[in-house]
Amino acid sequence: MAIAIFPLLSNAQGQTIQTCGSKLYQAQKTIYANDTTQKYGLKHLSSHSSLALQKASNEWSECVRGKKIPDLEFTTINGKRYRNADLRGKVLVINFWFKGCGPCVAEMPSLNKLVKEFGTKNVNFIGFATDEEQALKPMYLNTGKFLFDISANAGDIAQKFVFSGFPTTYVVDQNGLIVKAWTGNMVSMGQPYDIVAPIVRSLLR
Repeated sequence: MAIAIFPLLSNAQGQTIQTCGSKLYQAQKTIYANDTTQKYGLKHLSSHSSLALQKASNEWSECVRGKKIPDLEFTTINGKRYRNADLRGKVLVINFWFKGCGPCVAEMPSLNKLVKEFGTKNVNFIGFATDEEQALKPMYLNTGKFLFDISANAGDIAQKFVFSGFPTTYVVDQNGLIVKAWTGNMVSMGQPYDIVAPIVRSLLR
């Protein structure tokens, strides 16, 4: 998992996805600072710290559940324009990634399986990449490598969500509320389909 560093927000804002993300970032920062293996320059965290990171990620996932996603306005690399009004009334699956992220690329076949099954139904699949558009077009536009509608240079949108780590995926209901969210270290890279598919089927009933 690649760690994202976003600024902390004031707790006075209340329980939003931003404050959930800020708490996760602070927890991760503390865990890394106190890890004994890091102090000795080793690459891997201790088992205790790894469990603490998993716990923090689980708490973040629970914290954002039921929260409203931020206002969005973006254009995909194939020219589709979206605003919040265009996203309401449909299930939304959001994936944050970048092309140099190994775990992001590894999970794409499983995410593509979702598009093949639900892409003709009342579901939008959006991939927000932090890469520039020109860097993505040769690899991901009309190649079948990643079938999500891709929005490039999406660092500003990632800032709005305030998560910590790539890839990060959200399943959002028809009212713009988060039903499920997780980062790459919370699930086997090849298995996001197994998490998302039952949720989408339930929301489409």
